[in-house]
Amino acid sequence: MASEAYSPGRKSLTLNLIWLLTAGLFLITVENLWLDRWIRSRIPDFPSLVPEPPGIPWLLTFAAIGIACAVLLVGQILLMRREGVSRNAKIFAAITVLAALSLSVIWFCVTSGLTSPPRFFSFKASHTVTLRWQTSTTAGVGYNIYPVAVSTGKEEKLNDQPLHELTFLDKHVVNGEKYIYYATAVIGKNESPRSLPAHATVPPS
Repeated sequence: MASEAYSPGRKSLTLNLIWLLTAGLFLITVENLWLDRWIRSRIPDFPSLVPEPPGIPWLLTFAAIGIACAVLLVGQILLMRREGVSRNAKIFAAITVLAALSLSVIWFCVTSGLTSPPRFFSFKASHTVTLRWQTSTTAGVGYNIYPVAVSTGKEEKLNDQPLHELTFLDKHVVNGEKYIYYATAVIGKNESPRSLPAHATVPPS
């Protein structure tokens, strides 16, 4: 009886597909769960790549991850029954598939708001407060910004020289602190009374 000849390329197709899908899932989940938060903690204006539910991008990403997980499960079952693939390769593939499936579940829970991402490394997010105000009708006016930390009552002027822009980014806030901001208009050595207070609460982490 004639038997089908063994083809290494054909036999490894399932294994190559598993590597491809697991690599894709690792990239998506690690970026969404940890890398995105790490980048935005250092570059606050960096656009987030994490899709927000229940929007279309989140649904499409969820569908793609679900299909990839289903294909991985079927592929791993077929791989375990394949001859011509080493035992070590099968075991390593199974480990990576389980890791990819676990990360996919964590991705769903985190992006859905059910849980927070696990902390395999710790870092404190560097939060900022952005202040905006309307321009004065007086030509040549500058502005001073005064924050007050609610917990301590500590107050200090943020800027060394009067600001001539209409926005200011406070990068020196403390996590978990509440602040009250005041602005004054400056012309030469004359400074106006303080503006109405603007309140800001910095997230704890």
